[in-house]
Amino acid sequence: NYITPLIGEGSLAVTINAGIIAFLIVFMFMLLYYRLPGLLAGIALFALVVIELCFITWLGITLTLPGLAGIILSVGMGVDANIIIFERIKEELRSGKTLRASADVGFKRAFKAILDANVTTLISAAVLYWFGTGAIKGFAVTLFVGVILSFFTAVTASRIMLKSVSEIGLAKNIWLYGVKQGVAK
Repeated sequence: NYITPLIGEGSLAVTINAGIIAFLIVFMFMLLYYRLPGLLAGIALFALVVIELCFITWLGITLTLPGLAGIILSVGMGVDANIIIFERIKEELRSGKTLRASADVGFKRAFKAILDANVTTLISAAVLYWFGTGAIKGFAVTLFVGVILSFFTAVTASRIMLKSVSEIGLAKNIWLYGVKQGVAK
């Protein structure tokens, strides 16, 4: 069978639209469930996509359907990392720690799990690139780049933004972090 460029173009448009809709749904979930950290994670994830697209353009890589799948999967890795971090922060807040201490401990406790998940995904992407051809290599490259960027945005960008806004008086209300009531010390 033969696939015309028109069909390929239509598939690409559908995939881009699906990616945008999925991103918006994930962003809304993060915002509703994690509140302020979810908003910051959404900003970091948006930055991840923009930086990855810039990097791909800079490398001169043609974006294909598998390449888009790699970007979408890397956004999923970023969401996973942020969820691990935010759950650790919530645990620390519930135990009575201050907001600053909860953020510090939450990021530290989450780091190893996030690092392990990212390293194993990077190994998988490297193997796919090494043994794959064509579209598989495109997927591997965008996944590899995206995982590195998602690690950076989750561990560094989210942390910087969270620490910055947590100093604002209103942002000390632990309800904004998904915990029932109270103001952090």
